[in-house]
Amino acid sequence: MADMKKLPVTYPMITSWQWHATLFSILSDDENAKKWIFSNYIQLRCYDIQEIWTGEDILLTDMMPGSSSLKQCPYLVFSLLTKEQIESYCGNVIDFIIKTIDLNGYVYGVFDEAKILCDAEVDYKFPHELFIYGYDRDKEVFYVGDFTFQDHYSYNTVSFADIERGYEVITASEDHVFKDDHKGGRGLYVVIKNSENLTYELDTELIKVNLREYLNSMDSKNHFRMMRNRFNDTTFGIKVYDRVLAQIDKQLHKDEPDFDIRALHVMYDHKVLMYERIKYLMNNGVIKYNQSILDEYATVVTNMLTARNLLVRISITGEIAACPRFKTYLDAAKEKEIGILFKVLSEMEDK
Repeated sequence: MADMKKLPVTYPMITSWQWHATLFSILSDDENAKKWIFSNYIQLRCYDIQEIWTGEDILLTDMMPGSSSLKQCPYLVFSLLTKEQIESYCGNVIDFIIKTIDLNGYVYGVFDEAKILCDAEVDYKFPHELFIYGYDRDKEVFYVGDFTFQDHYSYNTVSFADIERGYEVITASEDHVFKDDHKGGRGLYVVIKNSENLTYELDTELIKVNLREYLNSMDSKNHFRMMRNRFNDTTFGIKVYDRVLAQIDKQLHKDEPDFDIRALHVMYDHKVLMYERIKYLMNNGVIKYNQSILDEYATVVTNMLTARNLLVRISITGEIAACPRFKTYLDAAKEKEIGILFKVLSEMEDK
């Protein structure tokens, strides 16, 4: 058994949710994986849920695929191990993670990050997904990717002791990763990169279907009924702009405005990926190279980034008077994106 091992990671192209940051940490630079990445992550959706640890109602916004992407990606080998299996195979979670990394497996699962962040005992929990990609036996630390330790997604170290404490105290009801997979129970995921052989070609037909559904706000859930049929109150596609704006307006009129900016992070990441997708399609001859389209879509990315950053500033400073400017940037991004993507779709359909 080695004294130290770190599996390869690249700072992810998108970071809005931990599942996306994890997948893109492993696959961002892989040319084969890009064929799958750019065939997907086109449709947007949002729906109301209850925040796991606060109990508050939030508007969860995400791309498709969402949290299930680690299992669905053909360039990742995915295994789910229960807490009982982990203890039976290895005795404790520390040895399990080390052995998994020795076998080139990344580890992903829910830990109580309150136990990781606080030296003193606290009377609350903060269940959150953690991505583990390496270890150092001499320093007794794991190498992890997460949002919690800094004000953005970052790679850090966490002690063996904190990982063990953070893992052991999570109950089955708090392990939302297993619960969201309808498996129940408690455990960890093992994810292995498997991209040496081409198993998925760029799917231009799927891109066209997804673009149509996105631009027309079509309901995409029926594509996934074989895996999940708990659907209600879901908004798809371009209409997500309006639903997010309405949610922020609702937050604005509270006695104490409190903005959940995660939807804006997702929407910004969606534009970043869309820009890279259009460039990829041009560079690979799927559509003609057109610098003006790239330049125009770059303004969509800029407007969304400006809207997100402005909302962050408003949430910190309380400058409610700046909210109309936020709507202006969001509306500009929406209008221009619709025009550009209809052009891209039209050229793809003419081929």
